[in-house]
Amino acid sequence: MDQGRANSGTAARWLLAVLALAVLCVCGALLLRSGTGNRPTLLLYCAAGCQPPVKEVIADYEKESGVSIGVQYGGSGQLLSNIEAVRRGDLFLAGDNSYIAIGRQKGLIAEAIPLALMRPVILVAKGNPKGIRTVADLLAADTRVALANPDQAAIGRAVRELLRNTGQWDAMEKHAAVFKPTVNDLANDVKVGSADAAIVWDATARQYPQLDMVRVDVLDRATEQVTIGVLTASAQPTAALRFARYLGASDRGLQAFRKHGYEPVAAEPWAGAGGEGQAK
Repeated sequence: MDQGRANSGTAARWLLAVLALAVLCVCGALLLRSGTGNRPTLLLYCAAGCQPPVKEVIADYEKESGVSIGVQYGGSGQLLSNIEAVRRGDLFLAGDNSYIAIGRQKGLIAEAIPLALMRPVILVAKGNPKGIRTVADLLAADTRVALANPDQAAIGRAVRELLRNTGQWDAMEKHAAVFKPTVNDLANDVKVGSADAAIVWDATARQYPQLDMVRVDVLDRATEQVTIGVLTASAQPTAALRFARYLGASDRGLQAFRKHGYEPVAAEPWAGAGGEGQAK
């Protein structure tokens, strides 16, 4: 009988331990979901080229609002594919508004707010040692060119469409020394000398003062709009829209975009929780 009570006591202690562990796991999951305690958390998918201003704005917003924002950086095309696959997250910032349009067509994006404009340029070493002035100059046999993957990055998609219109894409595609997933990768290739030139956004080029930017008329035709959209999968769409509007306010987020070399769109100032900004 004593042995039976001992076994029962052991079983009870084991059951209590299992229950305690389960409670700890649930609490841990809730903490991870909400950030720190009850602090809300948003997940933002962000075009890699927009990291400098977005990182700065997030730091300000987290201090001001008490909301935590996690970020996944990558090429706009790749991010949209991820969003479609996992159907989770709150916001998507694309380097090309066409990705927002695609997201809306697929039912992935509810509302969107324009942020800034960018144009493709040729990025070269300081002093432009290869004397590159035109797109045709990039095709010289001794010029190593880095391009973005058109299926992953907004700049790659824009360049492919432009050069298809001029009849230069096939030659450029064959000549390219490497294709990279993000615009930042392209700029870094030129910076370290593994590429003589790359086609990047003008806003990206301005973040590399040790390099030179070459403007070309044909590339200037591809003015693209940086846009942030609220995902239909968001479990907290009101909080997500509020951050999107903060990012798109003339005296908040857009100041950081201007500081980092972007051309902000015309926008209203931040109006706080009552009626900030306008969504499209």
